[in-house]
Amino acid sequence: MIVLLNILKIIGIILLCILSFILVLLLLILFVPVRYRLKAVRKEQDDAMVHADAKVTWLLHLLSASFRYPEAAYLKVRVFGIPVYSTEKKEQDKTEQDKNEQDKSEQSGQELDRVKSDEAKQKEITEEKAVEKQEEKQEELEKLLEEKIKEDEEEPTLIRFLKKLLEKLIKIKYTILQICDKIKHIVKNVRYYVAIMKSNCFQRAFSLCKEEVFSLIKSIMPRKLKGNFLIGTGDPASTAQILAVHGMLYPFIGNHITVVPDFENTVIEGDLFIKGRITVFKILKTAVKVYFNKDVRKVLRLLKREAA
Repeated sequence: MIVLLNILKIIGIILLCILSFILVLLLLILFVPVRYRLKAVRKEQDDAMVHADAKVTWLLHLLSASFRYPEAAYLKVRVFGIPVYSTEKKEQDKTEQDKNEQDKSEQSGQELDRVKSDEAKQKEITEEKAVEKQEEKQEELEKLLEEKIKEDEEEPTLIRFLKKLLEKLIKIKYTILQICDKIKHIVKNVRYYVAIMKSNCFQRAFSLCKEEVFSLIKSIMPRKLKGNFLIGTGDPASTAQILAVHGMLYPFIGNHITVVPDFENTVIEGDLFIKGRITVFKILKTAVKVYFNKDVRKVLRLLKREAA
């Protein structure tokens, strides 16, 4: 009995340790932020448009991903500093595979030429048969047209004119009716959706979504932002417009982004540094709060016309 109790005790301790580990891991995933960093440089004399170096890390670099472009362009993912994924290997494997495929294609080139010649001959035969069938159909159509013309000539000119006029009037009538039905359907839909947007339910759902989305964007936005740019379009007027846009964005970017104009030359160069973080808990909180809100769910049902 004592041995059984000891075994159960050990099993309970193991299960408690496993549950504690899972709980700690879950808390780390939810509350430890994912940090990102981006450096980009653009120089006029360089062949590449932009030199970019990006890195994403989590939990003191326990998990990290890095990307570089264009020199030695690669994407690497590391866990505990050990590479677990890299595009460099894929590129090497792809070059080797391309070489093997090229060798195989060279070896089977003669066989493909023979098959193509046989296919070309077969194609010529099928085309000749198709031309013959087309000529037969054309002759039948010409005969039918001749018979139709004879029948029309036998009828008086006034009767033929009245028949054609009546047919056109009927087509115009059906066309007008279809257009009217479409307009009625569009007007009905517009009134329906306008009524939804004027409802109190929609207003509450919209204010909630706006508040949560702006809060999420604010948490995702970079904590550090710095950039220096030299911009010139060759046209003083358009360069001044760019400066005007920069001035409009000044309340949001402040002194973090500097733009130096060049009113004489056409040039775009500079550097940009971005650093920030994203918390999984904030994203899940926003998604859950929006998804399970009664007003939002009701508005979605109304937009899908599922509600009465």
